[in-house]
Amino acid sequence: MAWLYRLNGHFAGRLLTTGVAIAATFQPYFWINDTLPPRFDFLTSLDTAIPFLPWTYALYSSFFALLLGAAWLLDGHEYLRMLGAVLLANAVCYLGFILFTAHYPRPPLDSIPPGFWREQFRRMHASDNAGNTFPSIHVATTMLGALRLRHHRGGALWMLWAVLISLSTLTVKQHFLVDVLGGLAVAWGVHAVWFRRKASAPARLEPAPPVEVRP
Repeated sequence: MAWLYRLNGHFAGRLLTTGVAIAATFQPYFWINDTLPPRFDFLTSLDTAIPFLPWTYALYSSFFALLLGAAWLLDGHEYLRMLGAVLLANAVCYLGFILFTAHYPRPPLDSIPPGFWREQFRRMHASDNAGNTFPSIHVATTMLGALRLRHHRGGALWMLWAVLISLSTLTVKQHFLVDVLGGLAVAWGVHAVWFRRKASAPARLEPAPPVEVRP
């Protein structure tokens, strides 16, 4: 594993590692999304009340920029730990996709005015089917990155960014409300398990007995 730490000692190496990890995890993602039929319907009145805001696709896709920020700011060892947490979160989400398969009823493309945003949604819908909803892997990965970056400069802004990305999954009509809550639960749960530190209380030093000095 020493070679992996050396590779991730610089930004370019962390980008390469991220690219390989994403390429590997996309294979089961697409298989599940393309193969499993929906068995659950998580749509609620709250979901239908949330407006469809095509321009928030900019926030939704900024998910990748947040990961780049993590690769830039975190050192190699910390970034690999974060990437391991992300892979664990992905595995949990994949299990959810299999057990609770649901498809989001996306709005038709012709409901978006012709132009830039319609083209972005056309590309997204063509490459990513309406399944793989619960829990949201988009939310889980984003929040995990923010939880690690909150310890760096502008930590509150990283968390705010993650919250906005999470909300955008609702306004671009990619996820149900329960998906977002599930993604947040996965992120916080994986973070608590993966980054837990065993609190070892320092040993209590007993005062040394007085030394008796005899003439």
